[in-house]
Amino acid sequence: MLCFVVQGLSTRYTIPAGYFFHSSLTTQELYLLTKNILQLLTNCGYIVIRFVTDNISTNVALFKKFGNGSLKNSIDHPILEHIPLFLSFDFCHALKNARNLFLDHDMYSSQGKISSCCLKLLYDLQKGMPVKPIRYLTKKHLFPSNFEKMNVLRAIQVFSPTVTSSLKLGDDRFVDADASIFYMENMYHFFQVHNVSSRDHYLRSLDSSIAPYVHISDARLDWLNVTFPKYIDDIQKTSVDVGFKGLTKETAHALKFTAKSTYFCVKFLLSQVGFYYVVTRSFSSDAVEAMFSHVRLKGDSNDATDARAADYALRQILRCGIVKASHSSNTAENVNYISPANILNLQENRESFIKHTEQLIFPIEVRRNIHNLKKCIIPDNNIFSASVAFLAGYIIKKLEDLFHCDECLTPLLCTSIPGPLLQLIAIQNRGGLVYPKDIFVGIIQQIAESIQQMLPFLQHDNPGKCILEELYPHLVQNPIFVCANHRDSVCKYIIKTTVKPVLSNLCLETTDSVKRFALNFKPKSRKVLKL
Repeated sequence: MLCFVVQGLSTRYTIPAGYFFHSSLTTQELYLLTKNILQLLTNCGYIVIRFVTDNISTNVALFKKFGNGSLKNSIDHPILEHIPLFLSFDFCHALKNARNLFLDHDMYSSQGKISSCCLKLLYDLQKGMPVKPIRYLTKKHLFPSNFEKMNVLRAIQVFSPTVTSSLKLGDDRFVDADASIFYMENMYHFFQVHNVSSRDHYLRSLDSSIAPYVHISDARLDWLNVTFPKYIDDIQKTSVDVGFKGLTKETAHALKFTAKSTYFCVKFLLSQVGFYYVVTRSFSSDAVEAMFSHVRLKGDSNDATDARAADYALRQILRCGIVKASHSSNTAENVNYISPANILNLQENRESFIKHTEQLIFPIEVRRNIHNLKKCIIPDNNIFSASVAFLAGYIIKKLEDLFHCDECLTPLLCTSIPGPLLQLIAIQNRGGLVYPKDIFVGIIQQIAESIQQMLPFLQHDNPGKCILEELYPHLVQNPIFVCANHRDSVCKYIIKTTVKPVLSNLCLETTDSVKRFALNFKPKSRKVLKL
């Protein structure tokens, strides 16, 4: 199915403009359909100034046909006079291709070797850690299947500041990762400048890269027009000189073409159309992806739905104006309910919990670590302690919001210049993060290690409550907690907050350790894999 979707730039407006079923589509047919859609939209009163699609060969040929045989960022509007029509590829597709090539083979730039080996080494290093510097990093990020390569979120996460900050910690194993880090930072910045979606979110996040465009002299526009294309050319030239592949010709061209098209379009909207500000997330093809998600959902969540179900779904959209995203998309839907059977199960769990707590027996080593929570221990300087320090800073921020008590927070905060232990925080800090004391980092590390050691001996359905009851009597005796009014609440909150990432990391590692289901033949439906 070929679908055209209208996305508003000055208003929140999205609607299918036309859809066509086909078995094969030539460039000439696509060109005529596109011109007809533009004519109909113009007759309805719309002014179409940008056309966005992915860089599949058919769409590239379409752009060349609009440009009289050559690819151009802007052409004379086929319908309206004295108005340009900007052509662009979707930045999300270009980012996914850049991520796939980064994982597939090594490249070179003038800074050095660009390789994903450093990222894979970091993934191996954080295995087994109860608190990790990158919580979400899984095999699906580093070794994706063909279907998993289509996920945009994982591509963004691979290039995110959390990953690059972890590689900058000063570990000797990452001394040759400067070129790789620079590549990842450039790709993430390419996404950020195209993902501006709000007028004030940059104020809350203290991140100027996602501020709306308000003036043509914005430094990000110069980066899109000059700096980023030069960097892509540098990768292509240097890789060829040393005998490496570099980026594919199509991906390199799509990245540069999209960056320049965004530059010209934003400049046109600000200087000639009269926009007060421009948000660039509307430049993507997310509206098309959301439409297809709704079509699959109406077809009983079928990845290969039939034409009748697709036609029914689109007619429903046009009638009611509602697009419902799938539960597996980026929209989270939480529906909580309790049936009589669930209530009985809860009662049984409570009874079994009481029995288990009376019979818990831990080895001497585990008991010794639990008793050490009464002491203040300074941790070693390594990647595990750095990730624990980041968690400790987060806990302090939450305690500040909950209690607003200087007597509770002052013993936990570091007032001197951040040392090597706090580098993971310092690299990511834009002015809103806090630095914990070394002894508080040591306490959180002791809690995390104790939880990890206790888990194999917990056999009931509520491990969080059991961990709290085991650790709290010892943690509350630590001399760092001096506030008599909030000592109990602070200690309980620290334990509860530390339990969550430890259990989450354990679950992720268990999932990664399970081998993928091997099929002897290609299934007729991907639902087989979901089973």
